[in-house]
Amino acid sequence: MKYALVGGWGYVGANLSDYLDSCVIARKSSVERRPFLEYAFEGKEVIVVNEFNEEELRSALERCKADVLVYVAGKIKGTYEEMKEAHVDKAVLAYEISERLGIRYVYISSVAAMGLADRCKVGGVVMEEDELLKGCEPVGSYSTTKAEGELTLFDKSRGRVGIVRPALVKGRYAYHVEWKWLRMAKKLRIPVPNVSVTTIPCLVQGIETAAERPGWYIAVDTSLGEIGLKTFDLKPPKALIRALPDPWNVSLLSLRYKYASKYLPC
Repeated sequence: MKYALVGGWGYVGANLSDYLDSCVIARKSSVERRPFLEYAFEGKEVIVVNEFNEEELRSALERCKADVLVYVAGKIKGTYEEMKEAHVDKAVLAYEISERLGIRYVYISSVAAMGLADRCKVGGVVMEEDELLKGCEPVGSYSTTKAEGELTLFDKSRGRVGIVRPALVKGRYAYHVEWKWLRMAKKLRIPVPNVSVTTIPCLVQGIETAAERPGWYIAVDTSLGEIGLKTFDLKPPKALIRALPDPWNVSLLSLRYKYASKYLPC
C-alpha cells in the first residue's frame, strides 16, 4: 500500500517516510523554510507544489498514485485563523480531492484535540471516547481547530475517514526545541515532568490501522520516564489550563493526562 504524506516536509513526515512506502507532497514554502531537512528526504519521492489548492494537490496525488492520503500538515503556533486553515480548511480540501480520486484518507490529529478529557478516563488513563469527542473540552486555538478538523471530516465523510492522535512524537530528525532540552535533561539527569510519548512505529501502526478501519485512534505507547529520562508527575488544575494562552495550555494538557489506546496494541 502506498501513502501520500500531504504536508510531509517536517519532523513527522520525514520520520513517516522512513517507514512507509510513500511520496511526500510538500509546499515550496515548507521546503525553503526547512532546508536542513534535505538529507532526510534524499532518495525519497518528493512532489513540491506552490500551494495546497485543488489543482496542484489533485495533480500531485495523481502523480503519486497513492492508495491512502495521510494529512500531516499542521501548525503549532499562530492565530486561530491560521490554525483553522491548516487543521480544517486545507484538511477538508484534501479529503474532497481524495474522495473524487477514490483514495482513502487518514487525518493526523493530536491527543490535544480531546482537550480536558477527564470524562474519557479508564483507570486513570485517557482512552478513545465512545462517540467522537463526546465529553471532551478543547482548550485554546490548537486544541479547538484539531477537534474541529476531526468533527468536520468525520461528518463530511459519514465516518469513512481515519483519525490518528499522537502525543509528543519521538523519532529521528528532531529539530524542535523541546527535544533539544529533553536530550540535555536526559544527559544531565535533570528531572522533567512526565508526559506521554508516541514512537514512530506506533504512529505508523495507527496510520495503517486507520486506513483499513476508519475511526479514531490514540497512538501512544510510552512516556518520557519509560525512555530513560528522570521524571516526576505533575497535574495542572483545569482552571489554569483554561486561563493560559497557546501554546502553554497544550503543554499543560500533556502534563495533566496519561494516554493509551483501547484498539492499538502498540
